[in-house]
Amino acid sequence: MSLFAEVDQLKEELDALRPLSAEQEARILQKFRLDWNYNSNAIEGNSLTLGETRSLLLHGLTAAGKPIRDHLDIRGHNDAVVWLEEVVRNEQPLSGHFIREMHEVLLGEPYEVRAQTPDGQPMAKTIYPGRYKSSPNNVLTATGEMFYFASPEETPARMTDLVDWYNKEAEYPTLHPVALAAEFHYRFVSIHPFDDGNGRMSRLLMNLILMRGGYPMTVIRASDRNRYLAALSEADAGEIEPFFSFVGESVAASMQLMIRAAKGESIDEIDDLDKKLALFRKEISAPHPEIESNWNIKTQEAFVNSFLSTIISDLTSETNRFDSFFENKYFYIQTFKNYQREKQRQLSVKDKSIESILTSLNRNTNSSIYSNIQFIINWNHFHGKNHFNANILIEFIFKTHNFSVSYKISSNLPEYILSEHFGKIYIQNIEYDTNVNIVNFKQKNNQIANELFDFISSEVVG
Repeated sequence: MSLFAEVDQLKEELDALRPLSAEQEARILQKFRLDWNYNSNAIEGNSLTLGETRSLLLHGLTAAGKPIRDHLDIRGHNDAVVWLEEVVRNEQPLSGHFIREMHEVLLGEPYEVRAQTPDGQPMAKTIYPGRYKSSPNNVLTATGEMFYFASPEETPARMTDLVDWYNKEAEYPTLHPVALAAEFHYRFVSIHPFDDGNGRMSRLLMNLILMRGGYPMTVIRASDRNRYLAALSEADAGEIEPFFSFVGESVAASMQLMIRAAKGESIDEIDDLDKKLALFRKEISAPHPEIESNWNIKTQEAFVNSFLSTIISDLTSETNRFDSFFENKYFYIQTFKNYQREKQRQLSVKDKSIESILTSLNRNTNSSIYSNIQFIINWNHFHGKNHFNANILIEFIFKTHNFSVSYKISSNLPEYILSEHFGKIYIQNIEYDTNVNIVNFKQKNNQIANELFDFISSEVVG
């Protein structure tokens, strides 16, 4: 089987779905840009999280306590990505001059970094964006051996040879397009033509080649950094196929994401809003008690203490990263029984601690049977020129044999909520004796967190 058989199959599927609608295209491109900006910089040691990267690029909000250089690197990389899209549309040829221009866009103004003299003495070195390196940038490997890149004197000729090789291969192809992009990446890194930014540049140029071949932007994730560097090391030893395979996997993942977008499916990934809490990972792997077919005290206690507490904890984890945008946050739990015409509220608790809220809920599960449980996360006073509140409202509705869940995101928090459904259906008509898939709820929580971000964005713009 071909090394890129899966990629070829996915490309056929994607091409059959093209063209995407303008909205689908805009959503997927925004996601790719954010992922790419975060991951490519994180591989190089940038300290901004994915959430901080999103806040910086979409709202201009800087992260307190993080180096200004890290913010500049994110902005510069985003400028380079946007320019790259324009270059692909305009079919601008690849040249040494273009590569130096892109490096200047990526790094911006000259800046100083710490460096060492050949004999190991500390020194300050000025980085001049858009210029090839002025001194050796060889590195020590993990074994203590020196790895030699091209010398400053060799670099201009080596870069000319690289560009000539690419242009000839693009005109008279002998390599699979993904192999061409991967090999260009490797050859560029082995030259290391600039004093700084070589890793980010190699991934930008690799994507330029992929996008020209009809492939989507491809993100090499920071979580795969060790595999990525190991594959590059194997290429240094003459075995480039592992690096081809690694890049092929990354291309396939991007194509699968774009296919989901083209089909109108969710493109929100479980890890888009940072890694989940270790507590939830433990909870999701633990067996949950089997729930009986009828809604009674016993099934209610099992449902609340295990299943519902897990879901609420995960939603809280998903949305904690929004806390810094607001002055304060509160949690609410309300429970009702509904055997008359009107709901009768049984429990109403407000607290800043999710643990206290869940403790109050768990303590009351054996006192009476609930018909509804409403959980609310309330953020107050956005830090910005538009002072607004944000609320996530989740309602669990219990019937004799099944339950449903609905939710709403809003700026207003009524004191007493009596709506039968808050808004959008979250999960509906699940039988109590069904083995409920926690992962589906986890993905829904991720979707809600992304919708919360869209809501906050619209309130800021509005």
